[in-house]
Amino acid sequence: MAYIEIIILSAVALFSLYKWSVSNYHILRDRGIPHHKPTALIGNFNMNVLLGKSSFMKFIIDNYSDFKSRKIYGIYSMRDVNIYIPDIDLIKKIAIKDFDTFPNHNSVGGGEEGGNTFLSKSLIVLKDNKWREMRNSLSPSFTGSKMRLMFQLVNECVVQAVNYSANECKISKNNEVHLEMKDFTTRFTNDAIASTAFGIQTNSFKDRNNEFYRTGKAITEFTGFTLFKAFLFGLIPKVMKALRIKLFDDKIFNYFNHLVFDAMKYRKEQNIIRPDMIHLLMEAKQHYEENKPSLVGEHVEFTDEDLLAQCTLFFVAGFETVSACLCFTAHELLENSVIQDKLYEEILETHRSLEGKPLNYDVLMKLKYLDMVISESLRKWPPVLLTDRICSMDYALKDDDGSLIAEFKKDDNIFVPIIGIHRDPTYYPNPDKFDPERFSDENKNKIKPMSYLPFGLGPRMCIGNRLALMEVKALIYHLILNFEIHRSEKTCRNLMNSIAGFTLIPKEGFWMKFVPRNSGDSTS
Repeated sequence: MAYIEIIILSAVALFSLYKWSVSNYHILRDRGIPHHKPTALIGNFNMNVLLGKSSFMKFIIDNYSDFKSRKIYGIYSMRDVNIYIPDIDLIKKIAIKDFDTFPNHNSVGGGEEGGNTFLSKSLIVLKDNKWREMRNSLSPSFTGSKMRLMFQLVNECVVQAVNYSANECKISKNNEVHLEMKDFTTRFTNDAIASTAFGIQTNSFKDRNNEFYRTGKAITEFTGFTLFKAFLFGLIPKVMKALRIKLFDDKIFNYFNHLVFDAMKYRKEQNIIRPDMIHLLMEAKQHYEENKPSLVGEHVEFTDEDLLAQCTLFFVAGFETVSACLCFTAHELLENSVIQDKLYEEILETHRSLEGKPLNYDVLMKLKYLDMVISESLRKWPPVLLTDRICSMDYALKDDDGSLIAEFKKDDNIFVPIIGIHRDPTYYPNPDKFDPERFSDENKNKIKPMSYLPFGLGPRMCIGNRLALMEVKALIYHLILNFEIHRSEKTCRNLMNSIAGFTLIPKEGFWMKFVPRNSGDSTS
């Protein structure tokens, strides 16, 4: 009898789970939004992505291709209803013209505003007026003048990376070094962020297991149990929040907590001024406190915890995205030797024109072909594959001629498939070809607005894009000046086919060979 009861209860539980998992699968149909037929529990999500057999990048591109003739389409991500906008005119409408209806990002992984994680007060999580005030307070920290001050800090980290490669070549038998570029660039970005954001000096090429580097890897590498928790946050976010389950360990929070607060305390006591992110944020906090008496209503608080949140966000956002851009750029240069040679000619000419003086921010930003190469790398391999918005109120999405496209409801998840747009032959003929000439002075005006979105779009565009570009350009400049980049025996043959899961890393890694140049012009 007990055996029969167990079978009945199991059947009831499975049936209840099934009904719960498909309970939202009528929404897109009822609204007339095109979509593929969903599967119970996983919706339209490709389980091969979660299992590491296929890539999330390809999943986005394939869905974009299936529906690109439509102005809108939907994807059931497990039980969540996600609405995608592939039409660039509608993207402009949502992200810019009607921004007040779509001002906020979705919050995943316990990072909701008001939560207890170190990201809960970060700029990307803050909403509405609190976001606007924090953005306005932080924007002066990312101007060209501020980047000029930070450039020296970044360049010091570049020299560390280049010297490491040069030394490895000297001790090798063939005067060359085979590098796994992801490891190499991650160590560089780790040191650059440590210096520019937290005011500490690290050399992750010499001290390969330093605490700052280990902590960064723990945050940015979604593997094992952390990946499983991220999966559950997507499937049952309310349950995870009710159970107070956190995506990241408290040890990570405590590490950054002491790092930032101790630095701020020491600087105040010693009256130390250093052109880094902590100093700029301390300035922003002082400006806020001076104007605080005149503020009314609900406003963002600018406490030490807010500064900690922004520093940590810069770390999380910059650690992987800059590293990924550098890896893809270097890989494209080794695959396209003509482009690499042309870039070297520009860099060598610039280096000689400096007549022994160190590279500076203004000179770096004027290198046209370098900018074209980086722009094309960000076009073909954007580090952020999509961006999102949350609908703040019921909204009728209409075409320019007033035709109704779809009815949005409050709290709908809206996505822009950046990688799909960047790989669309309508906007970029032969999109799989790496062609920096797309961004030449003669051609860049042909690029349609809203079809190039490597840093997002509208008022929510990445605030740190100047810093990211400065880091990428500085390292590529010095690497190409000092080394030829060649294919090694372990270099990946096909990046798109080799990348799997949610990462942007091929299964083989980003292996490549650095060979010192013999021109006599080099960086010390």
